[in-house]
Amino acid sequence: MARPEGSERQRISRNAPPSHRSSCDPAAVRPFALDSTARPLQKAWLHMASSCRLRTALLGLSAVLWATPGLAQTSTSTSTATSPVATSDFTITLQREDASTLSTTDAKIYLDQARCECSTNIRILVTMASASRSKLTSLATTGTGARLYVGDNCSQLNASATAPQCPNGLLAELKGLSTFASDGSWAAVTTVDKLFTGVGKTCTDTLNTSIWLWINTTGATAPDSGVAPYLGISLDGTPPPAPTGVVVEGGNEALEVSWVTEAIDNPDLAGYLVFCMRGDGLVVFDPGFFNNQYSTGQILCSASAPAPSTGLTSSAAGVTTATEVGAPPFFQSLNSAYLCSDRLSPSQLNTRLRILQNGIPYTVGVAAVDTSGNISPITNAFVQRPVPTIDFYQEYRGAGGQSPGGYCSLAGRHVEIGAISLLAGCGFLALIIFRRRRRIRRALSRGLPCLLLVLAINPARAQNITLESDETSGDQPKSFRTPKEWAIELRFGAYRPDVDSEVSGSGQTPYKTMFGGRRHLMSQLEVDWQFFQKFGSLAVGATVGYYSVSAKAFVANASGVCVTDSNGACVRSGDSTSLRLIPIAALLVYRWDVAADLWQIPLVPYAKLGFNYTFWDITDGNGGVPHAAGGRGSGGTLGWQACAGISLMLDMLDPGATRSLDMETGINHTYLFFEWDLVDGLGVNHQLHVGDSTWMLGLMFEF
Repeated sequence: MARPEGSERQRISRNAPPSHRSSCDPAAVRPFALDSTARPLQKAWLHMASSCRLRTALLGLSAVLWATPGLAQTSTSTSTATSPVATSDFTITLQREDASTLSTTDAKIYLDQARCECSTNIRILVTMASASRSKLTSLATTGTGARLYVGDNCSQLNASATAPQCPNGLLAELKGLSTFASDGSWAAVTTVDKLFTGVGKTCTDTLNTSIWLWINTTGATAPDSGVAPYLGISLDGTPPPAPTGVVVEGGNEALEVSWVTEAIDNPDLAGYLVFCMRGDGLVVFDPGFFNNQYSTGQILCSASAPAPSTGLTSSAAGVTTATEVGAPPFFQSLNSAYLCSDRLSPSQLNTRLRILQNGIPYTVGVAAVDTSGNISPITNAFVQRPVPTIDFYQEYRGAGGQSPGGYCSLAGRHVEIGAISLLAGCGFLALIIFRRRRRIRRALSRGLPCLLLVLAINPARAQNITLESDETSGDQPKSFRTPKEWAIELRFGAYRPDVDSEVSGSGQTPYKTMFGGRRHLMSQLEVDWQFFQKFGSLAVGATVGYYSVSAKAFVANASGVCVTDSNGACVRSGDSTSLRLIPIAALLVYRWDVAADLWQIPLVPYAKLGFNYTFWDITDGNGGVPHAAGGRGSGGTLGWQACAGISLMLDMLDPGATRSLDMETGINHTYLFFEWDLVDGLGVNHQLHVGDSTWMLGLMFEF
């Protein structure tokens, strides 16, 4: 008879496993006594327990195999153990002999030709990170060690291989790794030349290479795979090309030395050094006067001094071409005691050796230096004598010129006329400026920026604005003009001061003899203030200019007269002499611009009259002011000037853009002008004649 359904469910529920236990828990499937009705359920629970045990065992075995693959292969094959260290555990640095660290920049300078030739010691420091040292403390494998190699790729070097990658690159070897384990670093001492020869190069080569750490922690014949710390280094043993085209010319108590450089890109060039000696091996300057900014093998590692040179010859006084000779031993060894200059910049291709003695032969050589301190050899030298010279002021006074220099030129005849005229003109101009000083400041603050703006103005933009203005207004172009008050002129012309007119009666031509008969550029800037605009424009203006001319000075003999060549011309020396003029002027200016304003006729004639004062100075070979016959080559000359010219109004080229420019900047008109100028003295004696009659061309901006 079947039991009630509720009772069966209650019995099965009482013997079922707890709900919080896993289905694979053995306690959850332990055997229990059941009647024949519940036995199928018991078999099902036992089958599930066996499956869970098998699955757990397989998962555990898989985890062990995944975590230690080496153990899984032990029974089938033998392999090399993995290295306990990595590349990141090591740092390689270079040090000098005194253990001071070399930066990357310093190392490039240190590893040069001189230290290679001297086999200078250099330390290679391999440091292990403190956190990594514990990796080697328990290492007991025999045959471990480390090596340092130099080469392009020595990371996988195998000492037992038949063709190693760095056959000559071994620098140092460490037996065992106890040093790293105890100290955390290894300092290997080698020499600079081994860095060059280890890669098959010599001390005159230049290259980039690396220092490699070869480390073996497994006791095998090969280094640890994947562990390759290295340090990139630059070896610079090649000196720069020697200067060519060396020219040595005699000057007054000096020598002018010039040269040319090779037409190649040489970013490593640091500059030039000039060597010199007096007679047969005498030092010219104190050996400590100039800085020694280079190194050679003889300087670093040789105590023997070269023998003095003999048999040197010198050029005759007055000959500008020096005698070329073989470089004496002092120059060949680049002895720093014979330096006659500091290191000159790569762009400087000449220098002047001063404080020398006239008439004494000097030997000169030039060398190039690079940023590593390598210096080019000196194979040829040049012998020349300093000579007395004649500058322009000496030539002028020797030809009969009377100007003693100085800036008070109101002396001699017509002194009253000159003084009264100058004072009257300056007073008139000062009165006008004082009365209108506010308007002048306002005009200058507006006018000078306008000059810059007109040079950068965008024509297209100006035309667009003009079109808008034309569409919005039916006024005539004249209504767009702002009031004009100022004018600025940029003037240029060929100029030749009439210095020779002072001594024309004697037949002497000091200026032409020294500088030639050609004209040279005179540049001027003029600012005018237009204070009256009824029947044209009447203005007062101020002008400042600049003029300069130079030439080689003459060689003088014992009597102070120039040495002549076979053609009778004075022989030039190595000294340069120059004449510089800075003229300033106060002018009264009239422009007849009525026709241009009323009828748009673009031509405007004008005239100017006023006083000028010209500052002048003369230089000698040393760049100073010369003295001669009790005078000084610097002073000023008072005079007057007048000019007449005609201006072409450029507004007609683009009237629309001109009106827009006027509205934006205040510039009314732009002119191209051409004029004739006459500059002369006031008849005052004993002043340098610096006037001329010449043509000038320029641009004027009116605003």
